[in-house]
Amino acid sequence: MTGEQVDKLTAAELLATADRASHTMVAAQGPTRIFLLVYALIASTVLSLADVISGTALLWLAALIIPFVLVQFFSTRNRVRARPVLDGSATYGWYFLMAIIAVSCLRMWTAVDPASIGAKWIISCFILWQLLSAAQRALDKDRVQDTREQAV
Repeated sequence: MTGEQVDKLTAAELLATADRASHTMVAAQGPTRIFLLVYALIASTVLSLADVISGTALLWLAALIIPFVLVQFFSTRNRVRARPVLDGSATYGWYFLMAIIAVSCLRMWTAVDPASIGAKWIISCFILWQLLSAAQRALDKDRVQDTREQAV
């Protein structure tokens, strides 16, 4: 092997190491998937039971999010704050907009019997989980891409 080939291999190894490190850093900085799943489950439950229980009970049910927000806050407050993405694709914003539209459409579905409540819960949980996790993946991808561009 010539010195130039060794330099290319070393550079490729260093780039691969930097890529793995940036993916690990982004994964460690963002909210965990467990919190996203909990938010989707609570929102799906509130949406599914909106037509059969009182507004006060819905409010108490929605208040279950508060302990999870506090746990997420206290578990991530000592971490280094992620720098805002300077030139993001904003794809995650479109996923968030689709989640708002999906919630609006699900609100129009009136479910009063147990079978339709269960179906609404399963469908709303699936839709919200898919959209929230896709938005998080898009944000992570933009952060990694932004880090690569800033390093150059």
